[in-house]
Amino acid sequence: MLYPQDSQEIVTGAKSDINGILFINDSVGYIIGGEKYDSTLLMTTNDGGKTWIRFAYNGEHPKGVFGIAYDGKKVMAGGFEGRSYSPVGNSADWEMRQMQNWDWIQNMTFSAPNKGFLVTGEGYAFGRIYKFDTAFNVSLVDTFAYQLSDIAFANEQIGYACGYGAVLKTTDGGNSWQLQDIQGDFYKSLSVMDAENIWAVGYNGSIIHTADGGKHWEKQRNGDNPLISKYRFRDVVFKNKEIGYAAGDKGLIVKTVDGGIHWSLFKEVTNEDLKCITLKSDGSLWIGGSNGFVLHITE
Repeated sequence: MLYPQDSQEIVTGAKSDINGILFINDSVGYIIGGEKYDSTLLMTTNDGGKTWIRFAYNGEHPKGVFGIAYDGKKVMAGGFEGRSYSPVGNSADWEMRQMQNWDWIQNMTFSAPNKGFLVTGEGYAFGRIYKFDTAFNVSLVDTFAYQLSDIAFANEQIGYACGYGAVLKTTDGGNSWQLQDIQGDFYKSLSVMDAENIWAVGYNGSIIHTADGGKHWEKQRNGDNPLISKYRFRDVVFKNKEIGYAAGDKGLIVKTVDGGIHWSLFKEVTNEDLKCITLKSDGSLWIGGSNGFVLHITE
């Protein structure tokens, strides 16, 4: 059992789910979230996360926001019914754009400045990968027979995506995607350390890793093993090739210091479902969850 040296619950005033946290420097950061059908949560901090300002969304039919990314110049977020959001200047205001296809945007990333990719999916049996730019001009790359949940790039050419029973890889800048030889879970999140080292976590409790760019995948934790504790992972992040963290339902936080061979459980600090985990530039962890829960851990 691990006991963090310094952990603090951050009061933001949010009551709905926290689905993503992103810091673009030591001071400026963003929170996204809300409920799928009926609430939009967009927040900004300019003091490193000490205080958060909520954007008052006044549009019709608010929807949840589930993914956020930064290309070095512009922050963009995406959510239910194909909606995209981006901050306006240095204010707490955000502007919204709408995809032609009203897909559920699960997550998004940039492989290079002004070159973004997003994954969509719903109902386990349907998913898409789209390209987009910072003006949110969107074009379809491919359609798949399984829901997709996350996407990340190691460099401009090599990237990975994951979803229901599937991990995909591109080696041509996202123009085509190949299915990897790994199954057995609903993979919810990826951590791409470099072109060779990638981890993914599943909602059934599996953790997988490749050290050779997907030629071989190792199941570091088998979520189907009835002899181990049942974990529901939702997100994973690695500091380097050795130290990584994963978070999930009912306050679950685990840590590895040997590249995922062994994982240790953090002492429970909440019973909320933890939906996102991110590293700030100072090495501290920011974790968001259900009912507006935000935790800051310094190790």
